[in-house]
Amino acid sequence: MTESLIREAAVYRNGAIIRRTGTIHLTQGKQSVQIVGLTRDADTNTVRLSLPEGLTGNNVQVEVLTAEAQQEVTRETWKKLNNVENRIGNLNRQMELWEINADFSAKESLSIKEMAEYIEAIPARKEKLQQQIDQLEEEKQQLNKQLKEKQQEAERYIVTADIEAPAEGDYPFELRYYAGRLSWQPVYEIHTDDDNERILIRLRGKIQQNTTEDWKKVKITLYTGNPSLSGTIPHLDPEYVSIYERPQRRNYAMGMMAAKAVAMEDYAVEEEICEAEAPMAMAMADVVNTSAQRVDNDVMMEYELPGTWDIAKGTQIFCDISDQYVDCRYHVVTVPKIDENAYLAAEVATSALEDLQQTEAAVYNKGTYMGNVYLDADMTEEKYDLSLGIDETVKVVRKQNRKHTSTVLLKGQKKTEYEYEIKITSRKNKPCQLTVIDQIPVSQDKTIVVDLKEKSGAVLKEETGEVKWDFQLEPQQAKSLNLAYDVAWPKDKNISL
Repeated sequence: MTESLIREAAVYRNGAIIRRTGTIHLTQGKQSVQIVGLTRDADTNTVRLSLPEGLTGNNVQVEVLTAEAQQEVTRETWKKLNNVENRIGNLNRQMELWEINADFSAKESLSIKEMAEYIEAIPARKEKLQQQIDQLEEEKQQLNKQLKEKQQEAERYIVTADIEAPAEGDYPFELRYYAGRLSWQPVYEIHTDDDNERILIRLRGKIQQNTTEDWKKVKITLYTGNPSLSGTIPHLDPEYVSIYERPQRRNYAMGMMAAKAVAMEDYAVEEEICEAEAPMAMAMADVVNTSAQRVDNDVMMEYELPGTWDIAKGTQIFCDISDQYVDCRYHVVTVPKIDENAYLAAEVATSALEDLQQTEAAVYNKGTYMGNVYLDADMTEEKYDLSLGIDETVKVVRKQNRKHTSTVLLKGQKKTEYEYEIKITSRKNKPCQLTVIDQIPVSQDKTIVVDLKEKSGAVLKEETGEVKWDFQLEPQQAKSLNLAYDVAWPKDKNISL
């Protein structure tokens, strides 16, 4: 049988294409060959054998050893293991006998001297026996490891083929196949420094290698595709429309966002000032691995990792893929109706984020870990606010100053008047750009009238009811914003608001 070794792996989001190589000795003419190395992770339907020019091959099959042949592979190891277990059992019984024979109550013929000599010999004899047992236990451990490796070796697939060679010699060959239990996922880091109008988006890859084989010096390429997903073009069924009574809608969003805000608070990083003296520190810089080489591909993204990689079975590794600097506008965003926290954000062009996967990203502000955010840019918009975590130097308070319901007799209406005040205070030592977002209701019925009375210079998006303020706060400055609106509806009806 001829061995093959993994040389390259094209790892997808789920699964990988494996390339194995080896050298086979052939005689002149046609012969049957057997190549081993494929583990049970291989999809046998995808196995392909490649040979150099001048050789012809056919009848490529993937087989496994019979149960009898597998037992033959492990037979000698089983014998050694049983022998060691028997020796350990015999030594343990000797230990027990030395303990039992130390009871002299039924041995009146022994003298005091003989009993004393026996008792004195027990510790040394037991210590020697224990040393022998410990050595055998280590040997047993090694044999169990060998047995497991031989069992895995016996379970490997065997690739058989009929090959015809023009002359005797050593010839290279290549095996390619798809294997499961391999995957990678993108891991993003966002590095910010609000002294500069740009952010660094670092893409890393987390490779999970759950096969039964260790990888040694393997060339790795990462693909963003997923062969496990169906490649079938979807079928569009007819969409029917009918009239129905719209059910009353419950507002779950506020509770969910509030819970999210509490969770974000738990991750907020507090700065601590240490008064104690510390030794002078040298300037430090993060160690960054060599980035991957991006390759243009018609259907998916492709990244060639530099060098070769060792990945033990059942482990995961991280690799650096790319660094991307993106121009941005830093500002603080708050949506106090839902959450009175203020969030540092980087407004970026969505066109710069086209290649980003929808996933979480770790945020670092000047090297300090700020927590995780979820990347989910709406590519239909020109701009996207990339959240960089809670900004505790900006305090926001929203309070309701008025809510009054009255009946307008002449119009046959009920009307509720709402007034809110939003106060923003900056504790920063430099100017700060603020974006405050609130809303007014949007009527879906012509008999319900929403009248905006006061917006303190905000911009209203009528189709959604969004009210947005953009302004600059000076250091240590406070600013109040007012929002007031009326909602009127037929007095004989009820509304959900």
